[in-house]
Amino acid sequence: MQTSQDITSRQPGWVVFEMPRARQEPGPTGGFERSISEELIGAQLMSAGQQAIQDLEDLRLVSAHLFPQNLPQLAGIGYAGVCIEARQAGGDFYDFFHRGQHRLGLAIGDVSGKGVASALLRAALQASLRTADWMGVYDFERSLTLANRLLLESAPEAMYASLFFAEYDELRGCLRYVNCGHPGPLVLRGDRASWLQPTATVLGLFQDWQCSIAEVYLQPGDTLLLYTDGITEATDAAGEEFGPDRLLALLKESRNLPVSLVLQECLNEVRWFSRGNACDDLTLVALRRLERGS
Repeated sequence: MQTSQDITSRQPGWVVFEMPRARQEPGPTGGFERSISEELIGAQLMSAGQQAIQDLEDLRLVSAHLFPQNLPQLAGIGYAGVCIEARQAGGDFYDFFHRGQHRLGLAIGDVSGKGVASALLRAALQASLRTADWMGVYDFERSLTLANRLLLESAPEAMYASLFFAEYDELRGCLRYVNCGHPGPLVLRGDRASWLQPTATVLGLFQDWQCSIAEVYLQPGDTLLLYTDGITEATDAAGEEFGPDRLLALLKESRNLPVSLVLQECLNEVRWFSRGNACDDLTLVALRRLERGS
């Protein structure tokens, strides 16, 4: 178990403990009184540290349950998501939404900053998207405008979120999406690749927020890969970033694997590249339109 000293030294500014001042009164046994005072302070500090550790563990458990627990089943696609958080709880998330028998909503997002503040804002943003979905608000602009307003009113100054929000219609093979300043998802078709560039600004910075909705059609065998910047900005010992080109090459190499194994291959490669020293969350979502009969 980590101690309070472990947490404060490894993650300064995230968990802060304040040591109370002890009263120092002269007396015939002043040294003995100081010893008792120091023991009390030490006990108080240890108790505060243990409580902080428990609070962080509770936050981690709640954060883990915010990720999808039950995946909607669609016959024409395979899909999966994974998030490895760099701390007990982070600002990355992904989600899936059941939009009826032949439609799947999907999202991947990244709240700026690190630690508890990012985790809380991420939970608020995810709750906003889920609430709109539960209420049957499938209008992209309306639901994302509400999410932007939520972050504007709730987030500290200069905190924001990037988000890729989409709906896939398996009958048409059509992916409708809004990219709110998020790293461009990758669509691989054979040996050709395209990147789905932003169609709107990030959420939480601008009062006058507007978005454009774009479409891309997936053919049988096409793979869509969503990711956060923790993947492409992971660095090696020399400071070189993993980058989108390595990610594309890796996707081409693993194109014949099930999507869950594609994600595992990507994680393994990024971890090997950075020697396990990733300082940001690592989040990936893959979706593939299946060949007939597969």
